[in-house]
Amino acid sequence: MQSMKLGRRGALGLLGTMAASGSALAHHGWSWAEGDQGTLTGTVREVYVGPPHPTIRVEANGQSWTVELGNPRQTERAGFTQDSVRPGQEIVALGNRSRDSAERRMKAVRVTVGSQRFDFYPERIQGG
Repeated sequence: MQSMKLGRRGALGLLGTMAASGSALAHHGWSWAEGDQGTLTGTVREVYVGPPHPTIRVEANGQSWTVELGNPRQTERAGFTQDSVRPGQEIVALGNRSRDSAERRMKAVRVTVGSQRFDFYPERIQGG
C-alpha cells in the first residue's frame, strides 16, 4: 500500500511539473502574440543580450516597449550582439505584438538598425 501512495504522489508531482513547464513553454512560444505582424519604430533605451530572451527596450510615441528577440543562439546566428545597437539609435522592429493590448511587448522576427537587418525568425516573416 505504501508504494502505491508514493506512486500517486510521484504521478501528481510529474503532472504538476508538466503543467508548469507547459505554461513556461507558452510564454517562450508564440501563443501570447497576435498572428498578424506589424512594425514598431522607436529609439533604443536599453539592450540586453542574454537568457532567456535578449530584449531591446524601445521608446515609441512616448511609450516604453519591450522588443523580444530570438533565444540567445538565434540572436547570435542572426549576427546581433550587445554592440549591434546603442541607446539613442532608431530601430524598426517587425514582429507580432502581445495579444494583451495593455502590454507593450513585441516578439521581433526582424530588427533593422540603419541599413543593417537582423532576421531572428526568417521563416516567420510574413509577406517577404
